[in-house]
Amino acid sequence: MHIKAPIYLLFFLTFVFVFSCKKESEEPVESHYDFRDVFVGKYHVTETINCYGPCGSCSSSKDTIISVYYGSSDSSMNVLGRNIFLDADGYFYNYHYSLRLWNDSISSYYANGGLGCGQNEVYLGNKISDTP
Repeated sequence: MHIKAPIYLLFFLTFVFVFSCKKESEEPVESHYDFRDVFVGKYHVTETINCYGPCGSCSSSKDTIISVYYGSSDSSMNVLGRNIFLDADGYFYNYHYSLRLWNDSISSYYANGGLGCGQNEVYLGNKISDTP
């Protein structure tokens, strides 16, 4: 009987040692990737404005720099003073406004006006900096 007791004690201590060792967490590591990161920055764009209808005629085209920022919520962006919600592919569409951001490019179209007259604002360009 004296020999069986130390064997049981050895198994018990081995069991305690194995299961009391610190193990690595099996929880998945949370990713901090935000799809909007690639769109934030400065863009060199050509701004084209064309009027339509009887309220007057205007036409202009100029080069300018615009900034794209994170928006006021966790999933929005601020582009040309508008707080918008891009999908993961960089698209936004609303009745009078559409926007696409892809690779290092931007395309924005805004129909501003009422029935019969107004102006169309178009911005086309490329990203020049990752800092807004």
